[in-house]
Amino acid sequence: MPRHILVFGSTSPAGIAFCLAALRDSHTLTLFVRNATKLPDEVSSNATIVNGQLTDAVALEHAIACGATTCVSFLGPVMNDLKKGEKPIADGYKLIIPMLQKYGYTRTLVLSTASFRVPEDHFTILFSLMVWLVYLFARAAYDEINGFSPLVAQLPTDELGWTIYRVPILRNGETREVAAGYVGKVGLTIERKALAEWLLQEMERKTWIGKCPAVANA
Repeated sequence: MPRHILVFGSTSPAGIAFCLAALRDSHTLTLFVRNATKLPDEVSSNATIVNGQLTDAVALEHAIACGATTCVSFLGPVMNDLKKGEKPIADGYKLIIPMLQKYGYTRTLVLSTASFRVPEDHFTILFSLMVWLVYLFARAAYDEINGFSPLVAQLPTDELGWTIYRVPILRNGETREVAAGYVGKVGLTIERKALAEWLLQEMERKTWIGKCPAVANA
């Protein structure tokens, strides 16, 4: 069923892959972006673009009030943008979440990573090592992930129809079969196109509402 989807982080490679797949399936898109020039013409010419920063409450509300009731976010830490002690994405979500509630969003899918742990996870040595390396060498990104993910996870399970989808190493390539589960039960990589297809399916299936699946190649 075609939906009107509000997308955050649409200029990222994963975001672009999702937008292309969503347009192929006749969904209507509203994109909140900092720099629309990063979008391919196929996306920008077929979507409504709202320019702004995550600190701009007026621009955020303009985008969120677009009439969509589904939100998909690819917002994630960009190391070059992070300064010590700052959590711009977490601060952005503190504005975004109440607005999604205000405008009656019923399906919300938010990107995170295995750095945000949930009780169902069973960390293997390799996964533990990967997260430890992020903690040691990309601490600002680790802190950002653990700054914004709990803001969503603490909502009631039926609030906004939220799902926190946690991704491993993202790769380019053709679509492959995807498995959703918990850390320790799924793989270490996923193709961006495959992630886009999984998100479009999960929007409708609602298998993981109120949960934090790890999503990877089967």
